Amino acid sequence: MKHQKTIVIFLLNVLFCAALLWFFSRNAFLRPYLGSTAKEFLSGLLLLTILYANYFILYPKLYRNHTSLYWLSIVIACVVSGGVELSLGYSFIMQCYTVHTTEVEAHHLLSKHLVLIFLRNLALNFIPYMLRERKQLQQSLETESKVVYQFARMLDVCDDKNNCQHIPVDNILYCKKNGNETEIHTVDGMKYTRYCTIKYLGQHFGNKEFIRISSSVIVPFQHITSCDGKAVALKSMPFTRTPLIFKLDTKRAPQIATAIDEYLRGNIEEKEDVQPESEEGKGKKGPSVPPKEKLDAVLHYIQEHPGCRSPELISHISFSQTTLDRCLFELKKSGLIEFTGSKKSGGYHPIT
Repeated sequence: MKHQKTIVIFLLNVLFCAALLWFFSRNAFLRPYLGSTAKEFLSGLLLLTILYANYFILYPKLYRNHTSLYWLSIVIACVVSGGVELSLGYSFIMQCYTVHTTEVEAHHLLSKHLVLIFLRNLALNFIPYMLRERKQLQQSLETESKVVYQFARMLDVCDDKNNCQHIPVDNILYCKKNGNETEIHTVDGMKYTRYCTIKYLGQHFGNKEFIRISSSVIVPFQHITSCDGKAVALKSMPFTRTPLIFKLDTKRAPQIATAIDEYLRGNIEEKEDVQPESEEGKGKKGPSVPPKEKLDAVLHYIQEHPGCRSPELISHISFSQTTLDRCLFELKKSGLIEFTGSKKSGGYHPIT
């Protein structure tokens, strides 16, 4: 994707250069004719050099710390380029002017052309300035938004009256694309908008708490209740009569379903870890203990394949999910195995 973006930027720059050179070689607007197409072409190359030197050298090195020196450099460059451009066809221009006017009037007309060329070059040099300003403003806004999201757990959005505000990220139920905007729906039934693409918002959130299930929908893991490989169901909310269901992207459905399944498995395993304490506190009876041969089979497989997870165990041991969960619970309770690592990449290991 980065290579495609680089190619597009390169082609746009080539197109801009070609258009500017065509302007100098074919159009006599805002300049006198210099006598040959080659001279017009060279004057166009000179202006292109100033434009790109401004964008890549002058602005990054001078503008922020030496503003006056930056603008002085631009003015000097515009004057020098205008002088060089007129000097390329000086003899031809003076010959054309002196046919109808005196030599004094010809020099007067030539000075007017110099001012006109200077103003033209100065105006074109505002293009790199404006592009740089817009780019830096966008970068600063993105940085601020990421800092607020990371430390304050808030997201900047707009309400139905277009008033800007921040909402807690944990209150987001789902995000849905709507044209050039993205709708942010919250658990309390409110709807906000954010002027950005769904792709940008997915990159902003990352893949730890949110998952992009299609080209137009992003949902948080914490509100997902089930996934059948074709659609995702969210938790029921007070303002909805039935659970919200979104279809998965057909091309990435297996990867999305696997990521959601791993998250849901991780939640089950976390609940199992705290189950003995909660049951003892309430005085309730724990789940029935599986037979010893089943416990030994699960333990033996974990010893042979450390780091395995529940889906792998089910595929190699013909137990039901409930029986496997009870076996894992008893083995952890007995101190024979442990679950180490994160919810997505961790697994079961034997305790020696």
